Amino acid sequence: MNAASLARLLEVDELAEALGAVEQALARSLEVDVEAISGPARRVVLGGGKRLRPALTLASAVAAGGAVSASAVTGATAVELVQAGSLVHDDIMDEASERRGVPTINAVEGPSSAILVGDFLLARAGQLAASVSAPVAAALATAIADLCRGQSMESGTLYDAHRTVDAYERSIEGKTAALFRAACEIGALAAGGSPAAVAALSRFGVAFGMAFQIIDDVLDVVSTAEALGKPVGNDVREGVYSLPVLLALEGSGGGAIRARLGRSPSASDIDAVLSVVRSSSAVVDALARAGEWNRIATDALAALPATATRDGLASLPDAYLAWVLGEKAPGVAVSAGR
Repeated sequence: MNAASLARLLEVDELAEALGAVEQALARSLEVDVEAISGPARRVVLGGGKRLRPALTLASAVAAGGAVSASAVTGATAVELVQAGSLVHDDIMDEASERRGVPTINAVEGPSSAILVGDFLLARAGQLAASVSAPVAAALATAIADLCRGQSMESGTLYDAHRTVDAYERSIEGKTAALFRAACEIGALAAGGSPAAVAALSRFGVAFGMAFQIIDDVLDVVSTAEALGKPVGNDVREGVYSLPVLLALEGSGGGAIRARLGRSPSASDIDAVLSVVRSSSAVVDALARAGEWNRIATDALAALPATATRDGLASLPDAYLAWVLGEKAPGVAVSAGR
């Protein structure tokens, strides 16, 4: 789902140009006279990505009754810097060697350098948000705090085969949905949207973020290493038992899965777990839950005035689900039908 397809779906003609402006702003934000920070920061921030969250910020500005302004571009840039900084920190915790085919900072420069770069990116994001307005800065800071809370909740349930679905959802509401929420709020705030518009777009962002993370977790079970750019079953390997695994644990194959889970699972353990999850109803059920969140997201936008961009945003969650399954797991695309 590239900028051109997003522009068509969201009915924002200037979206591709605005995302280009975000890219330029990202590059400027990484300018610092310390190569040990700027070099690795450029590698990870400018190394690609869907830029979905900045697109949400820009579209939310339009849906809230505003325009793709310089303030919206600055807010979108801040959101993407938080995304990048949080991923740098995630890579440290996961001891990841690469992301999307780009070597991680902790693998090349070391964990200490990665901590500094991640902190630098979050600080730069805060500076940009504050340059837009105090409410925008507050929205971004709240999201960062929620990211930490959600990640901590996940860390507290690592390798816990008794993790509940409720605990899973509360974790991803912080670690993923909070930044989607902020992306939409910041767009509305940058556009001078009404409190009702900000609240509606906030609810949309949370629900879309929830669905986004569930879909990502499903892909870790059903996709391929070639399609994902990383090994499948990574969550099982790292002790992060996400929705499809939790649902499978509740089914008839739960005992067989539980016996394979734990610290340092072997390759055969991971393959066995994935096989049971794939053969159960867990994948379809998890995608159905993503679909429920998509409906919540769409319904949230009913509070906004009817415009082409509002309708485009309303159709985005289902369009994203269909696109990502078609790209990375075409074998299960039909099963996801709602």
